Amino acid sequence: MNKVRTDSVPTILVDAGNFATADNDAEALPRRELLTNFFKDQHYDAVTLGEQELTSPLTTWIEAGEHGLPVVAANLYKGARSKKPVFEPYCWVERNGVRMAVVGLVPERVVAKSPDSLELRVTSPYEQQKLMRKLEKRSDYLAIIGDFLPAEGEALAAAYPYADIIVSSNPAAFKTMHFGMVTMAACGGKGYYGDYMQMPVVRSDTTAVSSVRETLDSKVPVDTTYEAQIARANIKPRK
Repeated sequence: MNKVRTDSVPTILVDAGNFATADNDAEALPRRELLTNFFKDQHYDAVTLGEQELTSPLTTWIEAGEHGLPVVAANLYKGARSKKPVFEPYCWVERNGVRMAVVGLVPERVVAKSPDSLELRVTSPYEQQKLMRKLEKRSDYLAIIGDFLPAEGEALAAAYPYADIIVSSNPAAFKTMHFGMVTMAACGGKGYYGDYMQMPVVRSDTTAVSSVRETLDSKVPVDTTYEAQIARANIKPRK
């Protein structure tokens, strides 16, 4: 499968986290480097951090962000008094005259697993009304990405009913759900296996969101940039 972009429909390409293997995986580093390079090479618009990524030191992702990985996370801070998020809180994407906003939100529960948990501060993803209202007023389409359980997605939809889509990487969110007018879509993942997903979620004739998971299994046909890199690296597929 090639890139998921289309010329006919304005599209944003995102990953909602849980794309990296846990730091205790013997091949975590080469997998992480190949995958983050893939995100950059394929021009992903935004990625955020889930539970899997936060098993690594935060400096891993700060450095990746400095080298072009488009990490967004609006409610993650380093230091109890910091007022500036560690990463950009959101990004704007404008295509074919449609302005789209993508905001990353980190559930409070996932930060407890971070080796930097004592240095990190996370604010409630349900209490970002000022930011979300600003994005809603300035964009034609508003997407939230993160590692959300279905119940957390439902709570987000209640807090921000004007959002168009919530994209979740949590394994429990394995199917598309609807909470009022808000769609919650799954992008799957645990970092070492995956499946393809081209998933337009359209509320009008003008805007769609596509998410894609690239497999890490070297036994599959080499038909993407990332799979070719994995095959050359001789990284073993996980069971």
